[in-house]
Amino acid sequence: MVENVKAVIIPLGVTRETVEGLLAGLPKPDVIVVVTVPGYEEAKKPIIEALRGAASALGASFYLFIVKPGEVTELVRIYEVLVRVRPSEVYLVGVTGTRYLLPPLATVLLKYWRDTRAEVYLVHGVEGEGYSIEPLPGFFATAMRLSSVQKRLLSIIYGSEGMVSGKELMERYGFTRSVYYVLADLERKGLLVVRRNRIEKTFPGKLVYKLLEVSGEVAHRA
Repeated sequence: MVENVKAVIIPLGVTRETVEGLLAGLPKPDVIVVVTVPGYEEAKKPIIEALRGAASALGASFYLFIVKPGEVTELVRIYEVLVRVRPSEVYLVGVTGTRYLLPPLATVLLKYWRDTRAEVYLVHGVEGEGYSIEPLPGFFATAMRLSSVQKRLLSIIYGSEGMVSGKELMERYGFTRSVYYVLADLERKGLLVVRRNRIEKTFPGKLVYKLLEVSGEVAHRA
């Protein structure tokens, strides 16, 4: 692992303004990795070229990967780039982007972290409303230690269209009033927000739910 080498991984989907703001707020990267899906690279070509130009101006290496749904070849290539470059810090941008890319990219980075003990961070928040940076392993270690009741709640909340209320959880799904204590704990973990009895989704919650779904710990809900 090379000291002070920093990499930023950006699943494409952010606006140019968001990208510029993120790059200004993060440590100066030595490597910029952009990840997108087939067909999306044309729609986001101006952003890709802006990032390529930013990499050139910063003296950073630039990589573009196009990941097909259900395939792992490009994900393996991303891991190989990290192993070759050996950054001591890696930042995965999760502010916005192609959502299905985030769980596999998080898996790649967790493997890189396990293999090298590099510092790996998740940049998460809401586009236009700010973001925070958390150690990726710590985020998942805390968030994934969920009870069966908490997992069921995430399955209901994130597997449903729109928002769910506490009243609906009791009347439709059979929870008692103690569900509010469980919701409060999930809110402390950053996995949802309760406002006026309505339960709002958060990006960390979506990501954790997707990982639980992929691992088979929660069932997919139509």
